[in-house]
Parts: sequence; C-alpha cells; structure tokens
Amino acid sequence: MKRKHWLIAGAAAAVVLAAAGITLAYLISAPNGTLNEIPIGHNEVEIEEEFLPPPEQTENTATVYQKTVSVKNTGDTPCYVRVFADFSSSSVRSISSFSYDGGISYYSAELQMADSYFIKEVSSGANPNTGWVYLPEGGSAALGGYYYYTRPLAVGESTPPLFTHVKTDYSLNPGQKTEQYDLIVYAESVQTVTRDGNADTTGADRYRAVWQEFLS
Repeated sequence: MKRKHWLIAGAAAAVVLAAAGITLAYLISAPNGTLNEIPIGHNEVEIEEEFLPPPEQTENTATVYQKTVSVKNTGDTPCYVRVFADFSSSSVRSISSFSYDGGISYYSAELQMADSYFIKEVSSGANPNTGWVYLPEGGSAALGGYYYYTRPLAVGESTPPLFTHVKTDYSLNPGQKTEQYDLIVYAESVQTVTRDGNADTTGADRYRAVWQEFLS
C-alpha cells in the first residue's frame, strides 16, 4: 500500500525569525543647535534552501531527498545566527537521519548526544561544513536545543550548509505506517556588538557570550 505524504516545501518548512539585535542610537546636541544622528544597523537573515521533492513514501522502504539548508545575512550589519531543526512527528524523527556531506554519511535525527547522532556529529572535527556546533538542552535553557554558527556572518555572506540530505527509513520499523510530516527549520540572528559596544569577534566562545547577553 502506498500513501503520498509530504509537506516539506514553502513557509511551513522554512520559517525565518530575525531576532532584533542590541542596537544603540545617539543624538548629540551641538552648540549651534544642529543634530548629528548616528544611524543604527539592523540584522536580518533568511534561510537558503535547495529542496528536491522525494519520490512517494512507501512502507518498509527508505526515502532520501535533498534539502540543503544554509543561512544568509541579508541585513546591513554582521551577526551571529542559530538554527532550530526538528520533525513535526516524533515517530518520523525516530526513523530519520541527516547528512551533511552530500548524502554520503547519515546520522540519526534523534535528539540525543551519542555516537552516530547528527547533533553530535555536526559539532565534530569531521564535519566539512566547519563553524556549526550544537548546544544541547539541559544547560542554559535559552541557549540549548539550537545549532549555532560560531563565526560572525558578514553582510551578504551565507553559512556553510547545516545539512544537505534527509533520509526517512520505514524499514527500521517494519509495519509503521507512512505519514505526512513537516521538517521544521527556522533561524534567528543577533548582532555581534554587545550592549557595552564591544565589537570584538575573536575567541571561540564569543558567539555564546553574545547570545547569552541578548537572551538574558
């Protein structure tokens, strides 16, 4: 029995949330009464996606499709970005996996930090798309559960892909019915300048400090 159950494309699959960054505007009054206005920058990002619809899902078989996800800085100031990615169905997540190397290797999409799981592998030195790390839940409630791009993203620049392919393998659970699901992906951004005006972007944990300040 075959059932066609796909709802992956469009806004439901890639919702972009641009978090307002920390910005400061100064109006300086001069003796002659003129005003010097320093304009504020804004951070804005969009998800760039290459999506090739897969063939119809069938029970007891695996379906692979391309879904290359990266994030582009479309604002006018450098920023840090983070991405949330998850399946709308926990039963589908349990039989799904991600690839970050063009579909050569796949790692489970289950939300666990263990060997052969995507959320661990994306942070490893073996990942060719350097710069991404996953911060697990259980630490800082505000930071955990997201994939972070640790490098400042320049204006007009795009991140390396977070992942490139997705596999849903119903043969892992024989008899499981195919079902419609969403792969939910959204991105957030924050300016690299901190509240005290510090624009230094050096240091491996700089991204974490900026996000922590913004979310606190």
